[in-house]
Amino acid sequence: MQPHVFDWTATELAKHGARFLEEADEPAYRLKQIGKWLYDRTPDTFSEMKDLPKALRDRLESRFVLHPLKLEREQCSTDGTRKFLWSRGSNGDVESVLIPDRDRVTYCISSQAGCPVKCPFCATGYGGFQGQLGAAEIVDQVVQMRSKSGQPPTNIVFMGMGEPLLNFDAVYRALEIFTDSRQLNVGSRRITVSTVGVPDRIRELQRRFPQIKLAISLHAARDELRDELVPLNRQYPLDRLIGVLRETTRRTGRTVTVEYVILPGVNDSDRDIREIVRLLDGIPARINLIGFNPFAGAPYEKPPVRRLVQFRERLAAHFPGPVTLRRARGADIDGACGQLSLRSP
Repeated sequence: MQPHVFDWTATELAKHGARFLEEADEPAYRLKQIGKWLYDRTPDTFSEMKDLPKALRDRLESRFVLHPLKLEREQCSTDGTRKFLWSRGSNGDVESVLIPDRDRVTYCISSQAGCPVKCPFCATGYGGFQGQLGAAEIVDQVVQMRSKSGQPPTNIVFMGMGEPLLNFDAVYRALEIFTDSRQLNVGSRRITVSTVGVPDRIRELQRRFPQIKLAISLHAARDELRDELVPLNRQYPLDRLIGVLRETTRRTGRTVTVEYVILPGVNDSDRDIREIVRLLDGIPARINLIGFNPFAGAPYEKPPVRRLVQFRERLAAHFPGPVTLRRARGADIDGACGQLSLRSP
């Protein structure tokens, strides 16, 4: 099986690259040229690395995999959001989204093909779970979106398909590659990992990458309701999740983002507000409210804007931190939060 070059950290690339160049009887400086092609320009094939000798390009093509993902479809929303469907061959497909917003360009990337958590308000889980992405497949989403769009990311968020902390090793390796100055050189503070809550992995992520932003998909502040909305809560109930949030925010000094999808008549009552405020008491947090984005077969209704605003105002009156309302982007191409399902609208 051919190795994937985007699976390697900078140290591994230097080691494997030096051995490869020695076998090819090429000078060591070629490694720097190859690195610039990989992380600065990222062509579609090794053959496009024009300042390398043809024999070397052919040798690279025969020995390594440059792109494990193949672009099958790209869709553009009326608001400028772009959704990419990537083929993984026999291993299924995956989607990622590019969201432009004035001087910001956010890449929303996936960590799994489908999702095993199966939250009922998220379309991704309805398609089943097709497997873990490798680090190279996670990195490849970023480098290909950048090369195909011409819009480098200012921010990267793990908010696409899958639960990142259930694919921890690959996500951690991808984070190393994203943040290394010798590779993609993305600042840790410009990366957000969103999770429904895997306590031990949250602790490990914050230990290894204390500057990376953490977002918690809460959606309910009592176990009875959260067991229904976030099935993984049955394994990791709220007391364990909140305990690790208190621990890690105290250690890192960072604020955590709490994401909350509003489901009319399900989790937007005065009781829910009281429970959110009580649950997060003493934790430095900002709450990001998200109106449910409908999809075929969903058991919930899209909340009217007025209802979203009223809930935000009621919550903000009692919660000491910032409370914001996320503007839906890419809904007309099924690219909004909770809509990624490999379905073409």
